[in-house]
Amino acid sequence: MTTLDLQFLISENYMALLILGGLLVMMYAYKEVRLPASKTFLLIATVLLLLCISDSLESWAILSPDRRNIRTIASIFHYILQPLVIYLELIVLMPNGKGKNHLPLLSLPLAINTLIYLAAPLTDKLVFWYDDGYAFHRGPLGASIYIVTFLYLGLLLYAAITTFHAHDKRLSIVLFFMVAIALVTATLEGFNLAPGFIDEAIAFGVFLFYTYLITVHEAETRASLITKDLALSQSELKLLRQQIRPHFVFNSLHIIKSLIRKDPAKATDTLAHFSEYLRANFDAITSDGLVSFEEELDNIKAYAALALADESKGINMIYDTDELYFRIPPLSIEPFVENAIKHGLVEGGTITVSSKNEGDAYVVTVSDDGVGFDPGETKVEQVREGIGIANAKTRLEKTCKGTLDIKSGSFGTQVTIRIPKEKA
Repeated sequence: MTTLDLQFLISENYMALLILGGLLVMMYAYKEVRLPASKTFLLIATVLLLLCISDSLESWAILSPDRRNIRTIASIFHYILQPLVIYLELIVLMPNGKGKNHLPLLSLPLAINTLIYLAAPLTDKLVFWYDDGYAFHRGPLGASIYIVTFLYLGLLLYAAITTFHAHDKRLSIVLFFMVAIALVTATLEGFNLAPGFIDEAIAFGVFLFYTYLITVHEAETRASLITKDLALSQSELKLLRQQIRPHFVFNSLHIIKSLIRKDPAKATDTLAHFSEYLRANFDAITSDGLVSFEEELDNIKAYAALALADESKGINMIYDTDELYFRIPPLSIEPFVENAIKHGLVEGGTITVSSKNEGDAYVVTVSDDGVGFDPGETKVEQVREGIGIANAKTRLEKTCKGTLDIKSGSFGTQVTIRIPKEKA
């Protein structure tokens, strides 16, 4: 091409190309956003680009009758692609399968218009032709471009009215504006009052619609994040309530208060245990990872010291921990000790916490010589296991593929936890 040719390629559709460039920049900037109609928008952008190229070639070919064939081909492409853009806009409005059953019927006018203009060179003066002075004339079948364009614009208008009645006023305003500028521009072009602006009008409408969808998506994403944050906060508070029982806290404070007068040294030790217990529970709420078994053991000892500060319960704790250096979910062992103290040893007894290194796994056992329970008795089992143990089970499975086995009977209850070494 010469310099003059390049000038025509750009200048004739400069605004349309500028708007199209803006659309492509927006699509690239938000490429990680998965809009339901992202692929359709990319197709629209491609069609608009081809439309701009065909218009520019047509404008360049008008300069010389020697370019009649180029002008004919460019005109055919223009009158096929123009209603295709509006058709694709309609597709965007039903991205989730709504109205997809009507697609064959919806695409029929587009197909007819395409066939008419593809056949234009073979139909003499039925579609369009050029006179001896190289002036363009439209034949009776050539009106199909306006019929199809206005039909699709009418369907867009119907979509705007429908969304308005569905109380989606923001979307309906955008659609009304898209339809209005396209209708006005197409009408002015049809009467040859302002020809050559339909591509810009369509491109601007598409750009506006895409910007609207991105804005709505961003707003919905922010709202979703706020909802998730709120749900997470509520979940953390729920877990906190489950882990730190107010009754146990008040009981511990009451014991500490009474020990201050009777045995200040023991009161100081008990207060230290209480502080350790609270720290471990709060850390468990905010921690997403694993903690060392040694830390969990410290928390178990703190809890047991608080729960057994009243020596009248007659419960002894034995810690047989050969292995300390592996990792587990926080507060995943303590609920089993709590369960043994609250339900297993109603008349006193011994609780043993042990940890061993066994081949491919670390094994933690919490056992008591209490009354036990029958796993077949659902209600009893639910009372014995409780919410804390259910949480511990889930966290063991999810975070480190840990397995849990509970055996109970006349000998008492034994809880065995196995944690694969590759996960610890």
